[in-house]
Amino acid sequence: MTFERSFENYVQILSEEEVTPEISPGALSDVAKEFSLRSIVAIVSDSKNSDKAGEPDVVIPLFGPVPEKEAPAYLFKHKMAGRKDVTYNVFLYGDKGWSEEEYKAFAVIIDILSFHMERFLLSQVVEKSALTQYLTGLPNSGGFVQYATKLYGTKAIYEYDSFYFNLKSYGLISRRYGLAEGDEIMKRYAKKLREFCEPDEIVAHFGGDNFTALIKKERTKQFLKFLSAVPVYGEKNGKRDDFTISAVIGVYAVDESLKEPGQLISRAIMACNYAKNVANKPYVFVNKAMSTRIYRQKQIEDRYEEALANEEFRIYLQPKVDTITGEIVGGESLARWFCNGVVLYPTEFVPILEQEGVVASLDLYVLKKTCEFINDWKQKGMLPVPVSVNFSRKDLSYKHLAKEIIRIIDESGIERNMIQIEVTETSSEDERSLMTAFLEKLKDYGIATSIDDFGTGFSSLSTLRDFPVSEIKIDRSFINNDNLNKRDEIVLRNIIIMAKELGVSVIAEGVEREDQIELLKHVGCHVVQGFLYDNPMPKSDFEKRLEKRFYS
Repeated sequence: MTFERSFENYVQILSEEEVTPEISPGALSDVAKEFSLRSIVAIVSDSKNSDKAGEPDVVIPLFGPVPEKEAPAYLFKHKMAGRKDVTYNVFLYGDKGWSEEEYKAFAVIIDILSFHMERFLLSQVVEKSALTQYLTGLPNSGGFVQYATKLYGTKAIYEYDSFYFNLKSYGLISRRYGLAEGDEIMKRYAKKLREFCEPDEIVAHFGGDNFTALIKKERTKQFLKFLSAVPVYGEKNGKRDDFTISAVIGVYAVDESLKEPGQLISRAIMACNYAKNVANKPYVFVNKAMSTRIYRQKQIEDRYEEALANEEFRIYLQPKVDTITGEIVGGESLARWFCNGVVLYPTEFVPILEQEGVVASLDLYVLKKTCEFINDWKQKGMLPVPVSVNFSRKDLSYKHLAKEIIRIIDESGIERNMIQIEVTETSSEDERSLMTAFLEKLKDYGIATSIDDFGTGFSSLSTLRDFPVSEIKIDRSFINNDNLNKRDEIVLRNIIIMAKELGVSVIAEGVEREDQIELLKHVGCHVVQGFLYDNPMPKSDFEKRLEKRFYS
């Protein structure tokens, strides 16, 4: 075969795919005969001005074996995008070298090879960045799931325990050292985690102070001890402070109940939340009680779509009452799930649906049924009252949620002022911006809105100031003291005064006692909702209340 022909084959083969190291031996096989070529080995290193300078070089065989302790016959150096340098070490058969013309011809071959290598290295960088947390360089959730999926496929996953952990008081560290140094401290912490792991283990960073890991079962105790006090340091005003970071940890000892890799994360998260919010312990293993809860969660996840289609969700209504007149002035729609003869309440299934990202379909279903109820009352000649429907904060990410709400109301044939949309206040800046935009759209459409559980968030006063709502619903915690006192009165009165001066109406929820009614009347809140008047009830019972209209 002539050189021209072998060169054409070389170019064609390299152009077919981006996996250059895999196809380069075949591409170079004919060319190798022309140049007595025995091996080509690429050494990839980070440029001196790269932030990764000093990290180990990567050796990539491109043709033939990798010679040990042997100097190459020729070196070709190329600079790549992404601050990478590649040195091509060329080894020949025998001692004879190339002529000047042969050297120049092979330099062209290396130039073409280097072009394809750059494309290959860039594709690796893109793939790695998609699976890597940008700050710490640890795998992100995608990288973790990819690794876990490989272990799951080979059944090696049963040799591991799965961890999910949050750092204690990391917000205080960031405030003390500032955001920039806080990021550096996080990098140092991540480096310590990486150093702890053996080659067949993984620790991943999900962002913020949230991490997960797969550690061999025999090293679990060692890892728990390590996470209790990871040594790091921070720098401020030229001074170095050494300290340790501890974590709250959930552990899932992987067993045969594992059905898919995502459960490695969800089960460990459940244990972590239990450790943090219930047990108040540094770590908790998934136990039998949690396993029962996990099983229940799986049932809810698996049956939800079918249950929604089969109308297993029923709408209950709770009256809102004017305490001065005793008149029913509104209602609230609440979902109950009648699942195989068992009644499930929202606290049991809504958090799971929120986690799965499907709660919006339930909220819109409740809205649709509520609109049908109101329209039915009109058809029967009854005087309906406005009814509120709860929407989860998790719904706010749906771009056209407000338009979908309007579509459902308008298609039902009822007036827009017969529906009120309730949302719960939030302290998250991202959620606040989404909620503000959502409430503004509803206001433009003429839909009344309400902040549910007002007073339970971290920024209630700014909520009152910033959110364009029609109403706030004061949380039951403000009135559930056994003996209501002057302090309760002062707090309530000032909330109500501020709300009214801002043109926002007020309703109190969770009213169960007469003394609560007296206090609320005294401070100027006359509309209430609670068991003192009625529990949530089926539509037929609510209609009977509407016909009577007043409570004695």
